[in-house]
Amino acid sequence: MTLKLNKIYLESVDSTNTYLKDRFEILPDATFVSAGEQTAGRGRLNRKWISPPGQNIYASFMMKNVGQAFHATIVSSLSVIHTLRAAAPDLDFYVKWPNDVYVGDAKIAGILSEGIWSGGKLAGIVTGMGVNINLAPELLAEIDQRAVSLFSLCGTEFNLKKITEELAKQLFECYILYSSFPDQVFSLWKKENRLIGRLLEFILPDGTAFRAVMRDIGQDGAVLIQKQNGEIVRFDCGDLRILKESLTERE
Repeated sequence: MTLKLNKIYLESVDSTNTYLKDRFEILPDATFVSAGEQTAGRGRLNRKWISPPGQNIYASFMMKNVGQAFHATIVSSLSVIHTLRAAAPDLDFYVKWPNDVYVGDAKIAGILSEGIWSGGKLAGIVTGMGVNINLAPELLAEIDQRAVSLFSLCGTEFNLKKITEELAKQLFECYILYSSFPDQVFSLWKKENRLIGRLLEFILPDGTAFRAVMRDIGQDGAVLIQKQNGEIVRFDCGDLRILKESLTERE
């Protein structure tokens, strides 16, 4: 059966991810749901995602033919970057491992991929995307990390519906490409990781932080980092912070 893009629009929902997870069995593969507002949006590590009505993209995409959540995040972050570049080609978007899209040292989009399990096996992935489009600077200031929107960067409002439609298109096309050529999609995604070779601050789940150079990213999503003593180790659970010198100096 030929895969088709299935689009759903909701005026309001608690979470687009929750909406798809609750309907995973009855909705077809490649279902895209977007909402005018989210009342309980969240990001990775249970961070709250500010979701005022009619200002940003709140969307999720269902992928039943992906082997791990990290690969769904790859498909989604690539699609978000391509969508943002179509809307604002003069801005320099890139991937910040593991699941954010950045401009400079500020976040413009976040991604949350969640696995759906059935009978002890992974049945598929639901990936949520929050993209700051027309969010005003005063609301951006309420976010617990430096964040920007297309509006704050360009000084003009954007057509939210048009950009949301573009995101659905990009997701579907990237998902189709991944289904046949997963290595190619991983390679495209890896090129968008501008922080490889940069000195960064890595943060363990217990809050411990240390500085190291990101050397590589494996296809399982783990990062290879080089500590200050020269030791190279895997880092696959935690977060990272961009330092002032991260974007200006490269080893």
